[in-house]
Amino acid sequence: MSRRTPLTALGVSVAAMLVTSGPALAHVPQKTLLPNDVVTYSLGASATEMQRIAAYWTPERLRQASTYVPSSKPSGSAKATPSVAEVAAAGKKAAPDKKKTAKKAPNQPPMVGKVFFKLGSKEYWCSGSVVHSKNRNLVATAGHCGYSLSQNRTVENWIFIPSYANGSTDAGIYVGHTLFLHLDYPGKGDFDRDYAFVTVNRGFTWKTTSGGYQRTDVGRLEDKVGAFRFAATKGTSLAVNAFGYPAGAHPDGSRPYSGQTVRPCSGVTDRKYVTAPTYLLSHGVLLRSCGFTAGASGGPWVLNYNQARQTGFINGVTSLTWNVNGDGKLDAISTPYFNAVTQRVYAEAAKQPTG
Repeated sequence: MSRRTPLTALGVSVAAMLVTSGPALAHVPQKTLLPNDVVTYSLGASATEMQRIAAYWTPERLRQASTYVPSSKPSGSAKATPSVAEVAAAGKKAAPDKKKTAKKAPNQPPMVGKVFFKLGSKEYWCSGSVVHSKNRNLVATAGHCGYSLSQNRTVENWIFIPSYANGSTDAGIYVGHTLFLHLDYPGKGDFDRDYAFVTVNRGFTWKTTSGGYQRTDVGRLEDKVGAFRFAATKGTSLAVNAFGYPAGAHPDGSRPYSGQTVRPCSGVTDRKYVTAPTYLLSHGVLLRSCGFTAGASGGPWVLNYNQARQTGFINGVTSLTWNVNGDGKLDAISTPYFNAVTQRVYAEAAKQPTG
C-alpha cells in the first residue's frame, strides 16, 4: 500500500517526541477562558518575565535550537484504525486543480520568521509570520508551536524573530506576551484548531559590547517588518504561497533544507478536505508538491501574494506534513481550514495591546 502520512505535525523529530519530562517550569502560565471558547496563556506578560526570557536567548542558544516535533494528544480512546491520512490505496493520487496558478515567490517576505522556544531541557524552533492588528504586535503560527499536547502545557521562553536568515536578528527579537488558542486544541488535541496567535512585546536586538551583549530597543513588530492581512472562510482550490524554515529529514533520511533561510512553496490547494482521525482532523486543506520537512510548522499560507510589496492575506499555517506517494519523501503539507472559529480567535488576539 502507498502511505499518506501526516506522520506528525510538521517540524517533528523522533528525539523531540521522547521529551516527556524536564526541569520544573520557572513560570507557570496563567490560563484565561475568553468568549467564543478562546483560551489564553500568559507567556511573558510581566516586565519581570519579559526580561527573563530576553536574557535567556543569547546568540549561542539561538544557534543550539533544533526543529520541533510534537505528537497528537494522548488519549485512552484514540482510534486504532488507520486514517485515510495514514493509509491510501496503492496508485490512487488525485490530480490538483490546474485552472489557477500561484506566483512564485523567491524573495523572503520580511514578516516571515522563526519562532523559538524551550521545552524540557532543549531549545526548538518553528516558523511564523506577522499578521495585521491595530496594536501592531501579532504573530500567527501553529498551535503546537506554543502548546505541547503530550505534556499538556505551554512551551517556555517563546520568542519570534522576523526576517531570520543565517542567524541574523537585525529585525529584532520579540518576546511572546500572550498565547491565544481555541479551547479544542489544548482540551482535545483537535488539529482542526492547530493554529495560534501570539501577541508580542516590543522588540530588541543584541549589541556586542566589551562586556558581552547589550539589548537595544527596536520598537513594535509590525512597524518594523509589516504584516500579512488575515483572511478566513475562503474555501479550497485556491492558489497559495506557503513559507517556512524546513530543516528536518525526510523519512528516507535525506535532508534537502538547512533551516537557515525561508523557503517558499506555491500551488493550488486540493478541492476536497483531507482528514486524519489520529489528530481529530476533519477539515484539513492540502497543498501537494511541497516537500517541506521539520521546522516549517506554523509558516504562513498566503493568498494573493504580491511579490513586489511582499505581502498578501494569511489563510492558513503549516500544521501536518504528508507522504502522499509513499516513496520515503514528504511531498505535501496541510493547514487547518481557517473558518469563522479561527476568525474569532484572531479577533480576540488582535484586541490586546502590549505596550
